[in-house]
Amino acid sequence: MKNSILLFTLYFKVLLIYYEMKENVSNTVTSTGLIKRMLIGGIIGLVLISLFLISADDADPTWNKLWFIKPLIITPIAAAMGGGFHFYVDKIFNSNNCSSILAFILGTLGFVVALWLGTVLGLDGTYWN
Repeated sequence: MKNSILLFTLYFKVLLIYYEMKENVSNTVTSTGLIKRMLIGGIIGLVLISLFLISADDADPTWNKLWFIKPLIITPIAAAMGGGFHFYVDKIFNSNNCSSILAFILGTLGFVVALWLGTVLGLDGTYWN
């Protein structure tokens, strides 16, 4: 009898903890907002590196034939990470009731740094020598 009461009590405690955790975790991050910002960042990175590669001079003949694929992959990924950084900075500052202007400036600065680093990594060995 004591074992069944103990199991019954533990079962409901676990259920209570589960529902509390489920409610708290689901309210912290919406994945659609994060995916949206990362897609916007990746598209910005892809457009900028594409415009740079189109407007650049002829490639060095010693480079590989497919040298341009590396910057077209690395730069949008880094820019997407910058978009994710912008999302999380905005989320943190809004949860603490801080200034949204400061959050926007800090998030944009982080995005620009991520885009710049992605461009440097993508063009390393070709135009960035």
